[in-house]
Amino acid sequence: MGIHDELLAAWRDFNAGAISPAQLKAVSSGFGIYQQRDDAVMMRIRRTGGVVTLGDLEAIRGILAKYAIPYAHITTRQAIQLHGVAPTQVDACLADCEAAGFRFRGGGGNTFRNVLVNPNSGLHPDTAFDVFPYARALADAFYSFDAAYALPRKIKIAFVDRAADRLLAAIQDLGFVAKTQDGRRCFEVWFAGGIGNRPRVAYRLFDALPAEECIRVAMAVTDLFNDHGDRAHRATARLRFLRASLGEERLTALFREYYAQADAKGYPRCPEEALTPEAYPVTALPEGVPPAEGFEDWKAVAADPLADGTFAVRLFVPFGNLTPEQLGRLCVFLRRHGLTRLQLHQGQDLILPRVHPQCLTALHAALLADFPDLDLTLRSYVGHIPTCIGNTVCKIGAADSPRIGERLARVLDAYLPANTPERRALARLLTTEVRISGCPNSCTAHPAAKFGFQCRKLGGQDVLIPFTPATAEPPTLGEPQTAPIAVDDLPRCLLAALGLGAGA
Repeated sequence: MGIHDELLAAWRDFNAGAISPAQLKAVSSGFGIYQQRDDAVMMRIRRTGGVVTLGDLEAIRGILAKYAIPYAHITTRQAIQLHGVAPTQVDACLADCEAAGFRFRGGGGNTFRNVLVNPNSGLHPDTAFDVFPYARALADAFYSFDAAYALPRKIKIAFVDRAADRLLAAIQDLGFVAKTQDGRRCFEVWFAGGIGNRPRVAYRLFDALPAEECIRVAMAVTDLFNDHGDRAHRATARLRFLRASLGEERLTALFREYYAQADAKGYPRCPEEALTPEAYPVTALPEGVPPAEGFEDWKAVAADPLADGTFAVRLFVPFGNLTPEQLGRLCVFLRRHGLTRLQLHQGQDLILPRVHPQCLTALHAALLADFPDLDLTLRSYVGHIPTCIGNTVCKIGAADSPRIGERLARVLDAYLPANTPERRALARLLTTEVRISGCPNSCTAHPAAKFGFQCRKLGGQDVLIPFTPATAEPPTLGEPQTAPIAVDDLPRCLLAALGLGAGA
């Protein structure tokens, strides 16, 4: 039986009324395919490290149009979700996605999930080395590693190319931080962390693992988790709970036993031929275009200088959502300007790598001219405060978190008007470090933010649990505060924390 045969059979049975939604979910969740609250279907496309080509985006646009899918959503874990698929069209849509090279296995459920890579890996001035090829090699090896798809609970893995992004690695089940030692590529390895129910920062398993060993370490951890994870109690089934029950010393010793069997079990090392760096061509935009209104505001928040003198530019996608028409226009724009390879940002946005500094004014002007109805340049904060998808779509969400973020954004727009030093100074912080999650699953990683909030129902009302600020060095997570706040009080509390007065 092929990988998707059981899935397709389950959908046929469900559409025929032969199995229940719960029985369907037991099969479909492992592929990241879920019923929404409105009973339409969400299908999650994996993208290792969030790397997408223009061809990928054009294929997704075609699939959206063919099946009348309302929108695609960029997730906080660098995947792309198709929202509103008709249940009767899942099998045909899946076939078209697979024909385009898109993967679903491990998109949800108790599986090995999408591998994160920090934005602009290998291009930072302080990069150790590009980690994306290692993430890609690991994901490719795991795609046929069946042990990774029937786990006690999910495993999340991330790679980062510099110490400055260590916190991203330290909030995963397994995190790899690039470093060099004696001229050799290595990884600092962080183990058994997580940000869902009872979040915990990982602990350091290796100070300097030879980089080619990352797949073997991940497979040893997976087999360990398969054998020793708590399958009886879902709420305490993640690796961090195994760490709590065994203690770090015993868990490390257990890992060493599994890792010692790497050769006997045939765990592969990263093949040298798989470690080709991603090629990001420099853009073909014109030079010498005069700056449009708002350029300095936009540059301050959207453009990151890279080691080669170019810039990585963030396209702010409102709510992370693109309709078929919007995605079609974006594809035309990207092709016209030679922007053929992008990365998905964990803030639910897109990154254009390697824009020549003298082309920035032209890019900004072109975005304004071509997308007057789609705020890709952060003219407003609406749609640009990171939130989860919310309970209008997600069945387990406690509140409509995008609308909560939108109400906050409108207040921020009033207090931080365009072309002011205050807006310029705070825009980057507000679009990355204010995060609102609709439940303890922490889809926005709110415990790892400076201003994290979790939605809850209390006495039938929506409230928010504020978290204390996380810190990057040493990696620490925010703690939930005991006193919840009313949703309407969020703008006032945040503005006060930013030193902007009592708020409204």
